[in-house]
Amino acid sequence: MRGPHIDSLDGWRGLAIGCLLIGHFLPVPGINLGSMGVDLFFVLSGWLMTRLLFVQETPIATFYRRRISRILPVYYAFIALTLGLFAYLALPIPGRQVAAAALFFKNYVAAPELGLPFGHLWSLCVEEHSYVVLSLIAVAARRKWLEPGRAMAFLVVACALFSIWYWTQDSARELEFGKRYHSEVAAYAIFVSGWLLVHFHKRGLPAQRPLVCPVLIVLGVALHWWSMPFPVRQIAGVGAFALAINLLPGTSALLRGALSLRALRQLGLWSYSIYVWQQPFYDYREALGLSPLRAMLAAIATGAISFYLLEQPVRRHLNRVWGKSRALPDATVPTNAA
Repeated sequence: MRGPHIDSLDGWRGLAIGCLLIGHFLPVPGINLGSMGVDLFFVLSGWLMTRLLFVQETPIATFYRRRISRILPVYYAFIALTLGLFAYLALPIPGRQVAAAALFFKNYVAAPELGLPFGHLWSLCVEEHSYVVLSLIAVAARRKWLEPGRAMAFLVVACALFSIWYWTQDSARELEFGKRYHSEVAAYAIFVSGWLLVHFHKRGLPAQRPLVCPVLIVLGVALHWWSMPFPVRQIAGVGAFALAINLLPGTSALLRGALSLRALRQLGLWSYSIYVWQQPFYDYREALGLSPLRAMLAAIATGAISFYLLEQPVRRHLNRVWGKSRALPDATVPTNAA
């Protein structure tokens, strides 16, 4: 059975895509809201995927079918349409960039200053790598080969150490435009959120005051300030967001109500398609003769169209073909996770 839809999770997605769009098109001095938006996406993704795999013990085949139906159709449609447009305009098509994007290794291949608008696909590659790792841990845990909390704690520590190592070895520019996109660094957000969920599922959510979750969100934003050392921003800033998303079910009705605002939830519903299709408007807004605001609104409109004409119908079709009998077994699974 499918579980109740949790509106505040859609609102969290809306907050994440809103930050990313503002960071790209209407940047705020002193803070990279685009990067922060991705971190908000990652901690939510880690919470949802860990809930599916370790709390509800979703069958691995069902888990992958749902990830495929949600991610791949829009992802490959974007790549195909972009390549077709570049070919039509007789623009150069770098094979290395295409292969890296198509095979989900874009986070290890730097994007050129000009060229295919595939730079943002790095984050989807990180997510896919993390899903594979989490599913392997789930298989091992179900066979009693390891304890999932310890395995995920190991991943959290490893990612944190990589963050510190790259920071000590690379210049700020090399880190900002290179290795911080690697899965062994960026996946920290997914793994720490998942580890916290496993921990709280085993021991129960702690009693909290109404302001704890909002304060954690504000702290996470503050630690994303440009002057913060990268390991502090990555470990503590992202960690604050991860703790906040885990405490969200027990936080004040005021915060959950704010995240459940209709406009924010609608933006969250469209967020994946918006994220995929916004990059050309960001990269080529000047060539298109668009102001930053108009480019952002065009990106939102394109994402909404993609959601209704591609993402939603194809996803429903694939899930229907694969059979309703494979639906998640526990009614407490939020439909946001599917």
